[in-house]
Amino acid sequence: MTDNKENPRPQVVLVNRCFILNNEKKFLLVKRAINDSYLPDHWECPGGKLDQGQDLTHAREREVLEETGLLVNITNPLVHADSYVIGEGKYVGMPYVLLCGIGQSVGGKLTLSSEHSDYAWVTYDEALNYILTPETRKATIILKDYLTR
Repeated sequence: MTDNKENPRPQVVLVNRCFILNNEKKFLLVKRAINDSYLPDHWECPGGKLDQGQDLTHAREREVLEETGLLVNITNPLVHADSYVIGEGKYVGMPYVLLCGIGQSVGGKLTLSSEHSDYAWVTYDEALNYILTPETRKATIILKDYLTR
């Protein structure tokens, strides 16, 4: 962990994302804003970085609510994990760990934060035609059985 008061995040970039499924066997993708520093205009599942002192489930629920306005029930907390060392940008040299879960919306109204410019409910096959972040594409392919049930 870091003692740097300007950056209260741990020295690992821990990202917690959620594939939110609906009753039509579609899941939610959100499009990164055009002014984002990392892969603008790319699509991803809602989620974000874990804040120091937060547990994984609440962090995922918080990020989904902040980014989409949706309250989610996490039905499968961990279905995919990935990691690598970041090669460039403000987190260069830090480990990047991605955790993906699956959930369902149980309330709220879909309203995007300023971090995203668009959203789409997509089938598995439709998702693969989107310009996905590399992490989202890899997770989507690996989770095919979960996303197509």
